[in-house]
Amino acid sequence: MRRFALAVVAALGTLAVVFSCKTFDLPDEICDPAPLKGPLATALTSSAECTRCVEDSCCDTVGACQNKARCFEIVTSVHECVLRNGREGAAAEAECAKDGGLDRDAAGEADSTYRCMRDRCGAPCGLPVCRVDPAATLILNAPCDRCFSSSCCPELNRCYGSRACKLSLECITNECGASLATSLFDDQNLAAALIRDGGLANIDLLCSDDAGGSPRGDGGAPGCVRACLCRFADHDPGLAPLDDEMKPLALAARVYECAVSASCGKACAP
Repeated sequence: MRRFALAVVAALGTLAVVFSCKTFDLPDEICDPAPLKGPLATALTSSAECTRCVEDSCCDTVGACQNKARCFEIVTSVHECVLRNGREGAAAEAECAKDGGLDRDAAGEADSTYRCMRDRCGAPCGLPVCRVDPAATLILNAPCDRCFSSSCCPELNRCYGSRACKLSLECITNECGASLATSLFDDQNLAAALIRDGGLANIDLLCSDDAGGSPRGDGGAPGCVRACLCRFADHDPGLAPLDDEMKPLALAARVYECAVSASCGKACAP
């Protein structure tokens, strides 16, 4: 009986060890991102969220990379290149990968490490992981759409979370033609015009000059842009968001503010 009891205890102990390993998913490699340098090292040391994510999600790939010559050098080079391109980082990422040597390591340790950090920890580590809502309509033409989608993905997706903003944006891109492009240059900053004309929260003031909703055309935001914003202003029925920044006018303004800073005016010119 005593021998049987010991056997049961041993079996339970083995199961407990197996269960705990599965539960905590212990890494096979030693996870030490210390050799990483530059902005990536800064992200890992200054952002607890980035560090924690890499340790939790990419420990094995980082450990394998550490054991391969030039692996960290490639990963760091690509990361620095992407960050250097700022708002255009997403558009430049493929070229950065090529220049940094990541394409020559396809399916290798550097590729696996960068992809793990990008796909699982991209946001906290400063990498462009945003994907534009597939429902988003084409913005004017292919070069214009590429500029918006690569530089202003978060702003576009927030706009598409509001039906009024979505309809207004689609109206502007479909109907405003050349005035859309000209409104994206610094000296005709549409976002600034919208804020000046009514404040981010005040669509009523923006459209107040005509009871039928046809906005005035005395400077500020182009008349066509105003018309689209006013036409769909009440297409998010119910209580308005408490946060002014989440109201349709504010969401639309942020899209255009981003497009101006990303120099999309040139790409959007007819």
